[in-house]
Amino acid sequence: MYELSTESLDVELTSFRSPLDSLLYLAENEVSLIFLDIIMREMDGLTVLKKIRELERHADTAVIVVTSKDYAQDRSIAKQLGALDYLVKPLKSQEIRELIRQNTDVDSN
Repeated sequence: MYELSTESLDVELTSFRSPLDSLLYLAENEVSLIFLDIIMREMDGLTVLKKIRELERHADTAVIVVTSKDYAQDRSIAKQLGALDYLVKPLKSQEIRELIRQNTDVDSN
């Protein structure tokens, strides 16, 4: 979904199915913006967000939490962990592009 939504933007998109793989990548790489799902198999997204914040290089990286469940407790925890926003799926392509434009320095092609 994100791949199709970002085709018109000058961005490098890296996605992961495994939260553990994403944490390994983030430990070694800088990124401008993270879209993070809460519901994942190996580890929930809020735990991943906590681990992201423990990485010095990503203590302040913009993170947008995306989920199919709108729970007040999850929303509160995400905010405490510095999530920029908490969005409930499904997201529209235009919404994804706009979030990227607002939170990075990219423009449309």
